[in-house]
Amino acid sequence: MRAEDLLQTHTLWHRDTVHLRLAGELDLATVPLLEAAAATAMSTHPRRLDLDLTDLTFCDTTGLRALHQLTHQAHIHLHLTGTHPRLHRTLTQQHTPPTPHTPTTQRY
Repeated sequence: MRAEDLLQTHTLWHRDTVHLRLAGELDLATVPLLEAAAATAMSTHPRRLDLDLTDLTFCDTTGLRALHQLTHQAHIHLHLTGTHPRLHRTLTQQHTPPTPHTPTTQRY
């Protein structure tokens, strides 16, 4: 199975905001798709990036790290929407790597 079959990215530009929606699984195989979509979105120099995770069905440790990196390295206003509460808590914690007591695989 190809990465494109596991994760779809949908990007919509509206004025100075980019809306990026992820649908499917975010893991080792699909993180490059997120990175490519985010790089394309950021290349237009928007003021705001809306990252919609409503249709994200799976996220492993690699996906968590990629999301965490994106949320902390974006030099614009980044707004997460549709984030499952467990994923939101994980992304907003102060430490980067998960602790042994933090689940490294999340299913929704």
